[in-house]
Amino acid sequence: MPEILDLKYLSIEIQSKIYYNNNLAPSDSFVSDAVYKNIQKYVNSSELNKYGARFKYSKFLKIIDDSDESITSNITTVQIRRNLRPLLNSSATYEICFGNKFYVKNIEGFNIKSSGFFIDGVQDPVYFTDFPDPGELTGIISIFREDALDGFKIITENAGTIDYEKGEINIDSIEILNSVKEDGEPIIEISAIPDSNDIIGLQDLYLNLSINDVNLEVIQDKISSGEDRSGSTYIKTTSYSNGSIIRE
Repeated sequence: MPEILDLKYLSIEIQSKIYYNNNLAPSDSFVSDAVYKNIQKYVNSSELNKYGARFKYSKFLKIIDDSDESITSNITTVQIRRNLRPLLNSSATYEICFGNKFYVKNIEGFNIKSSGFFIDGVQDPVYFTDFPDPGELTGIISIFREDALDGFKIITENAGTIDYEKGEINIDSIEILNSVKEDGEPIIEISAIPDSNDIIGLQDLYLNLSINDVNLEVIQDKISSGEDRSGSTYIKTTSYSNGSIIRE
C-alpha cells in the first residue's frame, strides 16, 4: 500500500479588511489597486517564494498601511494551506507536513478545514477535519459530510492523526475516488490557522505567497473622515478567521 508524501509547497492565504479615509482617496478600487500593487512587489521580492523563506507578519501589515496615505488601518488574518494530490481509486496513506505549529481555536474540533472529495458509499462530498485530544497537543482526523439538519455527520471517526505541535497530519489508508477541486489534476486543499503569524518554510518546504491567495476588502473609515463623529456606524471587523467548517 503506497504512502503518498504531499508536494512541498506551503501556501499562505491572506484575508484583509482595509480601512481608509475617503476624503483622501477617490474610490474603494483606487485603494485596493494600490494595496495589490504593493503586495505584488513583496510577492516578487527575494524574501518569499523559495525554500526556507519566512513570512513576516508585521512587515506585511506595514506594506498594506504604507500603500496609500488614505489607509488608516487593516485587520489581516492568515491561514496556511497544503494541496494534497490523491492517488485516485487506490488505497493509500498520506502524510501532510506544514512545518508550523497549528493554533487550536476550538477545543471541540474543526480547526482543520479541507475542500471536498468523494469516497465509496457516500454520494455527497466529504471533508477532513480534526478533534483534539485532552491537552490539545495531538488529536484525530475524521471524515464528515454536510447535513442539512445537524450541520454535519461523521462518516469515519478515526481516519488518521494530527500533531498540533509539529504541524503534521497523517491520513490512514483511504481510497479516494475524486475531488471537488482541480489544479491540472484533482486536489484536496487542507488549511489551518498557524500558531504564529510569522510563518516559516521549514527545512524542505517551499513557502508560497500568490496574489491569487490574497483577498482584500476595502472599507470607508467614516470616523477618520469626520462623517461619523460618534462611531455609531463604524463597521467592526473580527480579528479571527471565519467559522466555516469546510473550504469552499
